[in-house]
Amino acid sequence: MSTSKSKNLRNIWYVACHSSLLQKGQTFEKEIDSEKILLGRDENGKVFALRNQCPHRGIPLTYGNFDGCEIECCYHGWRFGTDGTCTKIPALPPNSKLDVSKVRAPYYPLREMYGLILIYLPRDMRKPEEIDESLFPKFPMPEGGSFDFVTAGYMDCSLDHSVIGLIDPAHVPFVHQSWFFRKKNNLKLKTKKFAPSHLGFTMVRHEPSKNSAAYKLLKKEQTTEISFQIPGIRIEHIKVGTDDILVMTCLTPVNEDKTELIQFIYTNIRWIKVFKPIFYRFAKTFIQQDIDVFKKLKEGLLNQPPLMLMGDPDMQAKWYNAVRTRYEKSQAEKIPFENPVKEETLNWQT
Repeated sequence: MSTSKSKNLRNIWYVACHSSLLQKGQTFEKEIDSEKILLGRDENGKVFALRNQCPHRGIPLTYGNFDGCEIECCYHGWRFGTDGTCTKIPALPPNSKLDVSKVRAPYYPLREMYGLILIYLPRDMRKPEEIDESLFPKFPMPEGGSFDFVTAGYMDCSLDHSVIGLIDPAHVPFVHQSWFFRKKNNLKLKTKKFAPSHLGFTMVRHEPSKNSAAYKLLKKEQTTEISFQIPGIRIEHIKVGTDDILVMTCLTPVNEDKTELIQFIYTNIRWIKVFKPIFYRFAKTFIQQDIDVFKKLKEGLLNQPPLMLMGDPDMQAKWYNAVRTRYEKSQAEKIPFENPVKEETLNWQT
């Protein structure tokens, strides 16, 4: 179990999937940061994650049988609990003194909350239990709230490029041209205040843009706050009177050249829930526009061109790089994470 050589952040939590994708007594494989992982939910409803590889001969455990309690490898019948501990090796004779519990399939810590399943990817699989709880993601979710799954897709590029695209304000009127959203001939100067926040930064609460048709559908007084936290979680928290809308976009690396984009929503506004299918259609259109432009970006990146970050419109990308670097330093040197972002007002046209 060697130390990970991934260029992405480790010793950190990633969003794996929505809770609804894991049913009791079922497992499936998901690749996250080039690691094949078996995700499952036992008969009691508890989620678990193991490296999808039998430690005996390496065959994927997903080919085996899961009875809701244990996984049986399809090759030699070795059995494993959901914590990865081997419970049985059928080929051993009854009088064998071997302690099979010393055999383990590497496991990953999981947390299930707000309708999300989060997975902790350690730098070293031999020490997955060394977790700093202060670095767990924060969600501005009202008590008892739960995210609904909206849509998902894949970006044909690394996590870093995907994140910079996610938090980039300048591409919006050129990539997301739709009747229900702002247009490139309707650019307006934006002045936004930013502040450091948990594992990232926040565009402090303000009135939303007047040139977005989507906001015009909401008749009550509105304010919005947009936060970003590493490794790739962007949350737009809209207040409509006393009601809430949370639109969360999460980026999870599949491998060095592919990133999954997953979008979730929470709201306690009843009429929006009634029109969820229409909203989901708009959201899928929006996400597909990003996916399409990243296919074009991939062509350019094959040439490994020098890249630029220019002025206020690209400041959030610079902050991301700074936060990411500081996090890596804190993990390598085992020192507390200190956010390098300072309060600042940015200006750009979009």
